Amino acid sequence: MGPSDRMLALLCCLANQGEAMTVKSLAELTAQPVSTAYRHLRQLLAWGLVSEREGGTYAPGPQAVRLHQGFERRNELLRWARPVLTELTETTQESSALLVAVRDHALCVEMIDSPQPLRCCYHRGQVQPLLKGASARALLAWMSEEERQMALMLRSEAERQEALSGLEAIRQQGVAISLGEIDQGVWGASAPVLSGRGRLKAVISVMAPSARARHRAEALGAATRLSAQRLGELLQ
Repeated sequence: MGPSDRMLALLCCLANQGEAMTVKSLAELTAQPVSTAYRHLRQLLAWGLVSEREGGTYAPGPQAVRLHQGFERRNELLRWARPVLTELTETTQESSALLVAVRDHALCVEMIDSPQPLRCCYHRGQVQPLLKGASARALLAWMSEEERQMALMLRSEAERQEALSGLEAIRQQGVAISLGEIDQGVWGASAPVLSGRGRLKAVISVMAPSARARHRAEALGAATRLSAQRLGELLQ
């Protein structure tokens, strides 16, 4: 891991943890010496990408606001995804989301909540390891071999084997299905958004309480797959 990778790892770690962190904790989570982490944090502070709190803890800095604004206003994927997700939720009456792979995590970049009182507790900006769940497995199934190796590089051999199992079957079905893999009682379906050249851009997911999805799993999976295909066509 080079110096730039270590610096970016610190920034992503702060973003993913969702709370202020000490230099020691950041160094441990990013597998680098404390002295190295501290040096990189001083650089990030100078650029406004990190802020220092009372007690010597660190959090994302004010420049993160500008990055978020730029993503909101100028990201083509997000712009086309919103109407597709809104229609998917209206059709299924379940929560829908757009997730992308960021190294070894799946990041939710857009979420449309189900109008029903009982719905899944998920939110925009949430991250989860690329190991379990329909979204993670769909991302793993359609990403390149190089991306897949990077995503699982820091995982144990047992975790890698579990994450890689069944990916070919998912590709053949065109959709990944999960039940209670991350949150008990939650059913999920995820399908890939592919570019014209077949490159993975994101996945679209539908999430529902398992009791409600049990008798309409096939229809929900098909709706998810069609919405992902439509978004891919809009991006071309």
